Amino acid sequence: MIKDTIVANATPLIPSAVSIIRISGDRALEIGRKLFRLPESIRERRVYFGKITDSKGSVIDEGLFIFFKGPRSFTGEDVVEIYPHGSVPVVKKIIEEAVNLGARFAQPGEFTKRAFINGKIDLTQAEAIADLIEARSEKASRVAVNILEGKLSEKVKELRNSLLYLVSLIEAEINFPEDVEEIDPDQIKKGLEHVIKGIDDLLRTYRKGEIIREGIKLAIVGRPNVGKSSLFNALVGYERAIVSEYRGTTRDFIEETVSIKGIPVKLLDTAGLRETEDKIELIGIKKAKEKIEEADVVIFVFDLSEGLTDEDLRIYEQIKYKDPIVVGNKSDLVNEKELDIFRKKYYFKNVLFVSTKLQKNLDHLEEEIFHKLGIIEDSDSEIYINLRHYKALEKAKNILKKTVQNIDELIDFKEILMLEISEAEKYLEEITGEITTEDVLENIFSRFCIGK
Repeated sequence: MIKDTIVANATPLIPSAVSIIRISGDRALEIGRKLFRLPESIRERRVYFGKITDSKGSVIDEGLFIFFKGPRSFTGEDVVEIYPHGSVPVVKKIIEEAVNLGARFAQPGEFTKRAFINGKIDLTQAEAIADLIEARSEKASRVAVNILEGKLSEKVKELRNSLLYLVSLIEAEINFPEDVEEIDPDQIKKGLEHVIKGIDDLLRTYRKGEIIREGIKLAIVGRPNVGKSSLFNALVGYERAIVSEYRGTTRDFIEETVSIKGIPVKLLDTAGLRETEDKIELIGIKKAKEKIEEADVVIFVFDLSEGLTDEDLRIYEQIKYKDPIVVGNKSDLVNEKELDIFRKKYYFKNVLFVSTKLQKNLDHLEEEIFHKLGIIEDSDSEIYINLRHYKALEKAKNILKKTVQNIDELIDFKEILMLEISEAEKYLEEITGEITTEDVLENIFSRFCIGK
């Protein structure tokens, strides 16, 4: 199939000003020439304007044409890109004509898969392309770009090269015992510990990487009319939830995704938890409890002007297993002396006093959300591993730790020692795709959209 010439739309199939159709493979230019009226001689990477025609010579549209000669292309093969107007029937017609001329409609991610197979990118960079397309925040896109630029590959290759160096020392002693000095076990041990530390540094990025890519769920909980919806609106930045003086206004959960410090946050404004016989409100309360269970972070809100009521404490007891952030709202209605009394009276470790009306201390609340997740602000140049990387690194680390623990015994069985280190090295090679299986590739590239 790698010899097939493939075609697909590289832009969404929706009405737009311009679309992109991509053709890749040995016959890309041949098919492109039959679709597009071009001069006899063309140059690669040069933009040509002209008419796009069908097999009968009828004009389908007019647009632009670019030819990328392999291997100086994204896929490493000959690539043609045609830019017609973004008419859905026009795009479909051009693709249909390309298929009739011998191309095959591309599978999801097949262009990027070919780029990987042809050595244009490694597997971490291929994954980064998918992450960049799916990025839900500016920070997520920056992280994807860092990996696309090869920064994760560089770190993994540094660790792999360190292991290769140790393997070469051991192999030299095995093959040339008379010419090479006996290896110091401490040298091997220090080298392995250095790699283990590097692996640990990468493993620590997994949790934050998942949060940056997938975002978090944050539920706002409390009894009716304490200001949950006002807090929700303040975090969203506009009046998404209805704010009313009447108890039980929010009868269902309201959901909105926002970005807080570059992290996608799905905010859930839940129905007020209270005893009620209203059947509709009871459904809302049941759903609220379900959303609380799903949430990564829970904010428990009470009304400072009324103090903590028995109903507040009853609700807190129900959700304290989630270790909620406790927020006292309407601090603008309470003086500092009353706040001091509150601090001494109740057993909460930390209480954030906020005023949604005055937008007071909301920035402190955002900081507390990040603290709860174990996230600290850092530079934008970092890289974060995904689950596939995590599993491979864990396997490599476990082998190396066991080798370090048994180094005094293994130093007398250098062939086994070399095999152990080589096994760990292979797991690092899996990350970049130097060693891989078709199942792994299928799992990765099935995430991609058609045409990428």
